[in-house]
Amino acid sequence: MRRLGLAIGWLVGLVAAGLVGVGVASYLSPKPASVVIRRRFDRNGAERLTATAPFVPGHVVSTLDIPYRDDDPDARLDVHRSATSGTGLPTIVWVHGGAWLSGSKDHIANYLRVIAGGGCTVVGVGYSISPRATYPTAALQLLDALAYLTEHADELGVDARRLVLAGDSAGAQISAQVAGMVTSPAYADSIDAHPRITPDQLAGTVLFCGAFDMSLARGLRGPNRWFVDSVMRSFTGTLNYLDDARFSGISVVEHLTADFPPTFVSCGNADPGLGHTLSLIATLERLGVPHETLLFDADHVPPLGHQYQFRLGTDAGQEALAAIQRFIAGLPPRASQP
Repeated sequence: MRRLGLAIGWLVGLVAAGLVGVGVASYLSPKPASVVIRRRFDRNGAERLTATAPFVPGHVVSTLDIPYRDDDPDARLDVHRSATSGTGLPTIVWVHGGAWLSGSKDHIANYLRVIAGGGCTVVGVGYSISPRATYPTAALQLLDALAYLTEHADELGVDARRLVLAGDSAGAQISAQVAGMVTSPAYADSIDAHPRITPDQLAGTVLFCGAFDMSLARGLRGPNRWFVDSVMRSFTGTLNYLDDARFSGISVVEHLTADFPPTFVSCGNADPGLGHTLSLIATLERLGVPHETLLFDADHVPPLGHQYQFRLGTDAGQEALAAIQRFIAGLPPRASQP
């Protein structure tokens, strides 16, 4: 995996500025590091929301903050759809990123509206972030969100027979894991999950810049390892996440089967997590899972970093958007779908 320092240079800068206490405190509790990381990531998310606003079509309507789980204030979802829809396209269910400890469906709402402008319904799912909620809470919440969408499909304008699980960064991991659990009972059993949707409901997955292969963390050292350990300790509650069998499910590539749905996967050439995407692609190829990719030459200029797809003012951002729309439009009904 490429050096993670590109993504956490600002954290290294904090240390250089004398805030080494954050690192020391992180060994005592996951909270100090998670607070520092969350503040930065949430600021990026707010900027993203503003930057994508000019691209939102006027014909998209949104229904916000729909509760999908009883007695869970974090379990809210948004539904975005075109007022002129009716094209028969699948419904996209998108899970936001943020290293499992930050982010919000609100930060990507405008991006999801842009996608919905192409004619499909897009659902943004909120979930509980760490360290307040640890693994596998988010995956279980997403399973409940899918069940809710299935039960309320008509009133929400959702095609629950053709769902596409999508996500960015940590959200891509969550969506990939849930798609894996829906299509593999053994994977679901590993975290005592009980999917209430069937494999034939999943038409595909769309995965950007995700973390799919935790074995890649073993080779990290110094500030890079500190960052990953901080994030994973917040997410799992332990620094022993690589060797504790309870958390093997996070590493999606170890659990997928040939029944995984058709997949679109993409990552920037300068994304420090590119190795995760390449590992996922290799797994899909080995299993014979239909998949499409959007990758870039190593010397692509400008370099495309983490979450490049959200930069709609760039050629690469527009290329990614067009690729999503082509992939969704080309998805056939699942073979077992009535």
